[in-house]
Amino acid sequence: MDAGALAGVHGIRNYGYLRDAAGDLPTAVSAIEADWAKWIARGLRKGAGVPSQEPCPVAYYADCLFRGERMGAGGSPPLTPFAQRLLAQWIEEVRSAEGESPPAPLVSQGRLTSVLRSMTEWFTERYGQRALRIVTATVSELASYFDPAFPEGREQAQERVAAVLREHRPRVLLAHSLGSVVAYEALSRDPDLQLELLVTLGSPLAMRTVVFDRLLPPVQGRGARPSGVAAWVNVADRGDPVAVPRGGVSQRFSGVVRDHAVSIHLVDPHRAKSYLHCGELVGEIARFVGRRGV
Repeated sequence: MDAGALAGVHGIRNYGYLRDAAGDLPTAVSAIEADWAKWIARGLRKGAGVPSQEPCPVAYYADCLFRGERMGAGGSPPLTPFAQRLLAQWIEEVRSAEGESPPAPLVSQGRLTSVLRSMTEWFTERYGQRALRIVTATVSELASYFDPAFPEGREQAQERVAAVLREHRPRVLLAHSLGSVVAYEALSRDPDLQLELLVTLGSPLAMRTVVFDRLLPPVQGRGARPSGVAAWVNVADRGDPVAVPRGGVSQRFSGVVRDHAVSIHLVDPHRAKSYLHCGELVGEIARFVGRRGV
């Protein structure tokens, strides 16, 4: 089929689309694609005067990682021991970025539960309960993605991304949250997947122990832009508890041409909806909209 301008990869808390579709995957995919197209169109109309609604195929992979938890529901699922360790490492990185010494020795001695309780209390006092819920939901799904006992979920999620890129041949891929990790690995393992622009939104890729050190293929030293990607832009809200450390993506990876620090939402700075119609994203993608392949 003819190449379109855009495609997307969703982030955390999107299993609800499949639940609302009574388990019918095509219906769930159509619903999330309609939402993304609507949110992007709002930004293009407001920021670039583009009146049309650009279609945006979305690589939907939430079902690949779903393991019976209530991901996407109002409360966070109980964390597995692996997810608890990821959460502890996450907060350790945040504390370290703020110049505070994390209690890493206590974690390594197996006193994870008591240490994690004090760490989450510190995080909640500093960033609030909403930020803790976002981070907890993120590590819950990251744990499913990175779990060495569940490699098929990771592989299936990456194949969903690759399938969308092969079918629709977009010029731009918008990858939000955990989706930026899935997209990065899918693009890195298959250099035949070609893009003019990769835009990562609210990405945790730069988190050293939680994400960066777990990437496949393994990263030695500094990471790099996938070879099939002509340009890489990162967009992160200054208060996004998932996109840490601040400015980390351009520091950890070479080939990031711009790393936008933005303010998309005062209360919930990780929402895909807000990222997808923010002015900085519009400025990056407007020139691609309306162009078609031959």
